[in-house]
Amino acid sequence: MIRKSTGEILKHADYPREDMQPISGLDPDLEWLIKTQPCAEPDYDSRIFILNRVEAITSIPHPEYNWLNQYQITFNTPKRPAADIQTSVINAENDANNQVFPFTEQLKLITLGIATIFREVSGMKLTTSEQEIKNKILALAVKIWKNDVALKTKVAEITSGLEPNIDEGWEKTGV
Repeated sequence: MIRKSTGEILKHADYPREDMQPISGLDPDLEWLIKTQPCAEPDYDSRIFILNRVEAITSIPHPEYNWLNQYQITFNTPKRPAADIQTSVINAENDANNQVFPFTEQLKLITLGIATIFREVSGMKLTTSEQEIKNKILALAVKIWKNDVALKTKVAEITSGLEPNIDEGWEKTGV
C-alpha cells in the first residue's frame, strides 16, 4: 500500500481481498499495488557482476487485475570494479595451484627439492629417489607456470574491459 500524494510505501502485505476486487471505502490518497516480477532473477557470475534488485512503484496496470497497478521487482547486473574481478581471478589461480600442489605437501617436497639441488650442484650423483623428487618438482613447476600464464591472460582481458571465464583454463591436477 502506498500514499499516492507522497509515493511513500506504507505497507508490504497481501492484497486484503481474496477475490482481488477493488476495496470500497479506501482513502483516495491510498493505493494497493500488486507485486510482480516480470523476469526471473538472472544467472550471473557474482565474481564479475553485482545483482541489484530494483523495486519500483509503477502506474502500469496489472494484466489480470487491471484496476490495480504494479509494484515491479526487476534486476540489473552492473559489472564489478576491475580490481575486484582481478582479486577473484587471483583467488582462482591460488585454488588451482593448491590443487596442483597442496599446501600440506609443499614444505616437505620443497625441502627435499632444495636438498636435491644442493647435492646436484655439489656434483653428487642423485639417487633414484632424489631424481624422482627433481622430476616431480619440475612437472609441478610447469603446471604452476601454465596457471601463471592463465592468470596474466585473464588480467589482460579484465584490463581490456572483457569478462574472463574465471573457472576455465587452469591446471588443477598434480603429478
